[in-house]
Amino acid sequence: MNFGNIYCRTTALGNLRTSKPDFMTWEEYTVFLLESIGIYNSDLMLHYYRKIKKFAYWYKKRDNIDIPDIPNEADSKLETQKKVISWRRIARSIEKNDFYMKRLCFAQTKTDDEELRRLIHKWDNLLTVDTVSDDKDLINFIEEEVKKDDIETDQ
Repeated sequence: MNFGNIYCRTTALGNLRTSKPDFMTWEEYTVFLLESIGIYNSDLMLHYYRKIKKFAYWYKKRDNIDIPDIPNEADSKLETQKKVISWRRIARSIEKNDFYMKRLCFAQTKTDDEELRRLIHKWDNLLTVDTVSDDKDLINFIEEEVKKDDIETDQ
């Protein structure tokens, strides 16, 4: 499910802009997105939860910012430059189906690849190149997995 397609607006220039419900804070919206994912795929929800927890822990160590102290929004330029923590930044990562959470400065790891491989096989035809975000690394990974499966099927 691509939340970015559901909860965004298009501007005249074609850029997607996040639009959370007005009655929610960014923190509440982040929790809403996680819980929405959890309804359909608890494994994916837990994956995002673990990444967010690591992200918050890093800021706790670096800047002494506890989870209750994470701001809902920070300066847009600093968020874009990935220099500050905010609930808006976290929510946008989830909206974009950023499996590797690169928007939160994570790198693609072997552990993530193994987890993604397990999810692909568990959800079989539901997780395809057509259903993922525009993340090139994620698309390449899924295409490689499909090729491997095709080779194993032919043998």
